[in-house]
Amino acid sequence: MLKITYPRHGAILNRNQGQETAEALRITVTGTSTSAAPILVNGVAAKRQGQIFSADVDLKAKFNTITATTSDNGKPCSQEIRVVWDKKSFPRYNFYIDDHSFFLTDIAKQRPASLFDHFYLKGLRDIHRKLGTKFTLNLFYRNDHHPFELKDFPDCYRQEWLDNRDWLRLSFHAYSEFPDRPYTDPDPTKLMEDFALLKKEITRFAGAETFIQPVVIHWAVTSREGVLALAKNGMPAFSTGIRGVKEACEKAIAKGLNPVDAVTEIDRSAISDISYFRTMDDAIYLYCYKKLYDFDIGAIFFSGTNTCCNLYTQEQIAANLKIAFNAPFGNETFSLATHEQYTFTYYKNYIPDHLERIELAARLTTEHGAKPVYFAEGLLGNTAWD
Repeated sequence: MLKITYPRHGAILNRNQGQETAEALRITVTGTSTSAAPILVNGVAAKRQGQIFSADVDLKAKFNTITATTSDNGKPCSQEIRVVWDKKSFPRYNFYIDDHSFFLTDIAKQRPASLFDHFYLKGLRDIHRKLGTKFTLNLFYRNDHHPFELKDFPDCYRQEWLDNRDWLRLSFHAYSEFPDRPYTDPDPTKLMEDFALLKKEITRFAGAETFIQPVVIHWAVTSREGVLALAKNGMPAFSTGIRGVKEACEKAIAKGLNPVDAVTEIDRSAISDISYFRTMDDAIYLYCYKKLYDFDIGAIFFSGTNTCCNLYTQEQIAANLKIAFNAPFGNETFSLATHEQYTFTYYKNYIPDHLERIELAARLTTEHGAKPVYFAEGLLGNTAWD
């Protein structure tokens, strides 16, 4: 039996997982073999220590194939995986905000002279001016709390949207807030119709350049067919919302274990709501390494930093980011998120310091050395391969 144990198929690797030059990322491939026959990894003779083998391999392209070969009882056997080189990687963060309809409703009714006369957009602009933060606002077509549809948003602010598109972009989230998990149907027709509807309206009132591909769908849950349709339509990355994995993995880490390797130590029954049909093994891997490329779909799946600002206090946000920054897995991509409605006094679950939480998350990530990017561009904001 021959098995590559590191890296895993779909791994996205950066300078922290090997030695990087301008030409290649050299990594050490490890695995096990029950056969005593020699092992080649991409044609290089592997070192052996009992059943464990290792070999240095140079990754020279964005997408790379790693092939281990040997023989067992005279019969050839091999395993092939594919991995991604995150060339010239750097610490970076993406900040998306979900569920937008309130500020759009306000502006459509009040018609202020400037978009930024509205307190919400002004608050985001203030954060951008202080820290350089780039925001993606994910929109609903319909406001389920107050009568409004996106078709009624005026186009008189079109140039102002375009003038600020370097840091403020608009994207699709869902037709409306309710029902929950609206796109689990294997037939993606409704999903793609809603996507086209919102994109059309955003283009109308804010310009095509202001629209950006989403990196999350409402509830971070979609059927496999929906994911395939979105990826084919240009969605390059999917933010996962796997519930329970943080707590389960941290128990293993507290014991000094890598959750990816601690198969028997993880309470898998505590992991729920596996978003975008990922497996539990994927959920655990994503908690540790934050990103995984699905070669069958042609898209990246990534996880956040447990800093959804409407779920955590400022103290909890700081504590969760400290864990994310100090995790021993070589991650350089940090996903920040929250939801619009908690900023509004007329929302039943209004959070008075919501904008302060948003600023805190952005400030701490900036102080960590991360640069603001859009994960929908390049390889999670890294355009080195473009």
